[in-house]
Amino acid sequence: MERISSFFSSIWETILIKHQEGLFNTVCLAVLLGLPLLVVLTLIFICCHCCCSRPAKSCQQSEQNKRKKKKKKKDEEDLWISAQPKLLQMEKRPSLPV
Repeated sequence: MERISSFFSSIWETILIKHQEGLFNTVCLAVLLGLPLLVVLTLIFICCHCCCSRPAKSCQQSEQNKRKKKKKKKDEEDLWISAQPKLLQMEKRPSLPV
């Protein structure tokens, strides 16, 4: 317990010394100490948002929608243009002399 309190007291002394040296050092310390806190808060917010914003039924509904879409794709005809236009484009190109 003594080692932990001495660790934090040395950090506090360093902060006070840097603050006395100037405003720039104070701002740098605030940014360096604030970034890890900001990252942790952001991760907590993202996790809570992802877990709590969706009801449990939405996962099941999305799976059913995917299955319906697959069935519809099988029933529909293929409307893609055949490869014949590619052949026509190749005919329009000038041939190289051999």
